[in-house]
Amino acid sequence: MLMIRPSTAVRAAVLGLATGSRSSLGPCAPLWSRAHGRKGLLCSTVLAVAGELAMDKVPGMPGRTTGPVLALRVLSGAVGGGLLARGLGERVVPTAVIAALAVPASAAAGVGWRAGWSGPAHVDAVLEDTAALTLACLAVSGTRAAVS
Repeated sequence: MLMIRPSTAVRAAVLGLATGSRSSLGPCAPLWSRAHGRKGLLCSTVLAVAGELAMDKVPGMPGRTTGPVLALRVLSGAVGGGLLARGLGERVVPTAVIAALAVPASAAAGVGWRAGWSGPAHVDAVLEDTAALTLACLAVSGTRAAVS
């Protein structure tokens, strides 16, 4: 039995998909929706995401589907799902679990898509960044995720 509204489950899954691509989006996206009037919070989350977007383009970075890296992504998805749930007034644990479960599928899909991409590497990275940011924004649109 689902202990949260279906729309919350969909939002959590979408946030998890974004997190599988860019791990910082898990907690940062829900925090963005609460950053209104809090420049420090907004700047911190934007810098975290921008840093990851830049580091993703550096050769030699560990693969996102390797054990420790994937575990951190799943944790990031769970934290983001929890923040999302709090902002929606929903149960934290089921929402966090749904977000976390979506992460590995998205991480693997991103690796597979980039491996099969025949265009320039920088173009595929920008396309993936755009998709991840769009998913994160969709997941938190209209929410006021709780920070405290």
